[in-house]
Amino acid sequence: MKRLGFSAVILVGFCTSSLALELYVAPDGHDTNPGTKDRPFATLTWARDAVRQIKKTSKGPITVYLRGGTYYLDEPLVFTAKDSGSREAPVRFAAYEKEKPVLSGGVKLDLTWRPYRDGIFQADVPAVQKGKLTFTQLFVNPPGAERQHLARYPNFAGDYRYNGPGCSTDALSTERVRRWKNPTGGFVHGLSSHRWGSLHYRITGVDEKGNLKLEGGDQINRNSSLHKQYRFVENIFEELDAPGEWYLDTSKGVLYFMPPKGVDIAKARVEAVVLKKLVEFRGSIDKPVRNIHLRGLTLTHTTRTVLEKYEPLLRGDWSIVRAGAVFFEGAEDCSVTDCFFDAVGGNGVFISNYNRRIKVAGCKFTEAGDSAICLVGDFNAVRSASTWQNQIADPPDKTVGPRTPNYPALCVIHNNLVRNIGLIGKQTAGVFVSMAAEIIVSHNTIYNIPRAGICLNDGTWGGHLIEYNDVFETVRETGDHGPFNSWGRDRHWGSRSELIRSICQLDNFKTTIVRHNRFAHRGSHSWGIDLDDGSSNYHLYNNLCLGMSFKLREGFFRLVENNICVGPTPPGLHVWYQGCDDVIRRNIIVNTKGTDIYEFIRCNPTYARQFDYNLFYNYKGEPTVRLRAGAPSPFKELMSFAEWQAQGLDVYSVFANPLFIEPAKGDYRVRPNSPALKLGFKNFPMDNFGVLKPEFRAEAQEGHRRFDQTIRESGD
Repeated sequence: MKRLGFSAVILVGFCTSSLALELYVAPDGHDTNPGTKDRPFATLTWARDAVRQIKKTSKGPITVYLRGGTYYLDEPLVFTAKDSGSREAPVRFAAYEKEKPVLSGGVKLDLTWRPYRDGIFQADVPAVQKGKLTFTQLFVNPPGAERQHLARYPNFAGDYRYNGPGCSTDALSTERVRRWKNPTGGFVHGLSSHRWGSLHYRITGVDEKGNLKLEGGDQINRNSSLHKQYRFVENIFEELDAPGEWYLDTSKGVLYFMPPKGVDIAKARVEAVVLKKLVEFRGSIDKPVRNIHLRGLTLTHTTRTVLEKYEPLLRGDWSIVRAGAVFFEGAEDCSVTDCFFDAVGGNGVFISNYNRRIKVAGCKFTEAGDSAICLVGDFNAVRSASTWQNQIADPPDKTVGPRTPNYPALCVIHNNLVRNIGLIGKQTAGVFVSMAAEIIVSHNTIYNIPRAGICLNDGTWGGHLIEYNDVFETVRETGDHGPFNSWGRDRHWGSRSELIRSICQLDNFKTTIVRHNRFAHRGSHSWGIDLDDGSSNYHLYNNLCLGMSFKLREGFFRLVENNICVGPTPPGLHVWYQGCDDVIRRNIIVNTKGTDIYEFIRCNPTYARQFDYNLFYNYKGEPTVRLRAGAPSPFKELMSFAEWQAQGLDVYSVFANPLFIEPAKGDYRVRPNSPALKLGFKNFPMDNFGVLKPEFRAEAQEGHRRFDQTIRESGD
């Protein structure tokens, strides 16, 4: 049936209706059907177009129900301004009752396998032979199957960490390269030399000395080189030697695969991944997409993006590819709720440039190649924007705030479970924010992450609220970071010293609040709440930091109060400016492996407005204060607590047992007779961190159990 005829059929009976309308889609439906429950459509684009027609005469809410099953998308489902609903009459694409509709960016391959050698099978892929298909991800027997692995060296070692046995110093050695007949088209992956994230390259050839020629490596917004040890190569035919590995010969259109144990290759369903995005909201500032909501969907199998061109973002450490399984640009009052992002190759949700009041809530993200949720504005919306390549020392534009409205604002990221992400890209986060304003990140549980759980790339434009999150087992592969990390290399950073204070709130002019979070970490290579390089205008309070503390560096106007820090790393105060106006008061700081109550690096503590009314404790003896690396102050490098107080700092603070109620069970409230209460410390709840959905809470508790077991075994 032609689309015009179909549209006419759809409009019959709906011409004057203002009631709620329902349409249905099913994998076994047909687009010539009327879209009823008994006779559903087959494709989402057809249902979207039907909604467009109905909206011409109907003023009521419209819900498109997706029946259970897998929808293989030939192209992304794109919403534009003409698809918009209204507050009174929203448009919803939702799972029907308890059924599980799956939106897949994969394609089923019709393969006839034949033996090759050494347990490897081969099959012709006609679409590849015709130049119509290529892919770098393969799944066998989905849903629920793990990714299969491109032929690689070293072999996959059980998890995706780059700092483990799956990487090797000799991965790029000339001896290794000589084994490869034609490595062009292969990939090189590894951590950066500083372990700030990962670098990824495409092999373009081999030089006369036997060294690989590479292109790429722009994934980190700093000058970085590949780590000498934490590296590996993939997509090399000669390295196809382990179960689960595969290789696609694009020149011949032949797929080679060594099936894992237990997989019957003759009966296995094989899917290749072909789409970068599954759903797009494509509007503009003048014509935004409004009031369209996704609910209860599973989104899976999008392409890897680590080898695409990366965009540097101001002077944070991040560069990024603007892509996600669900992509927003130019949208207002839209949402993604109760969805499952399973094994996407890149980011889960990407909220790009102009967006207002977008909500991502009740979703689960796992096995993502990169980040779960990213909110990133337009570089041109920033006044006197600096990059590492074009640094502006004294900004000519001293107007407060953004230059244009082309950025995300007033968005809510709430009640999401994020775990086991960053499988491919390591400069990743559970929630990442750059060039955005007034973003709420609340009640999320985030764990098993290679870098930060929550990351603010810059101070443009502040006003964020980070509350009631539970973030643990982060910074697993990288370093010099924290479960919560921020940078503030904005217009004030790098300016002349006499100008810094006067211009430090040009960009981050709204206070960012970090409160009521639990951040947990094992080991001592990570800061907890890491306000790095110029982060300014923050209020931190009622946070529980386990295994770490907080860091303040090169910024202004940070108020840190009523937090509990228990771990081997004392608070770090690094490279302060005179008159920074920082306040550190009424905190409980317990050093579990040393005696230091603070660690200063090139920092004069007298620059702060106040240190006082804090409670310090350790199990080693009297407390000390450590200044090192050329601190610009008259103090000696190591001082006793009494000497510290004699300088007029922490005069009313005490060294005493805080008397936690039951720390073994996670209750770090203090008892009624605690000396901390006399200093003005106030107890805060210990049972309201993280996700609220019961099924998410059960899964998060299991993650905590494993995390706690690891801590006990390691002695941390």
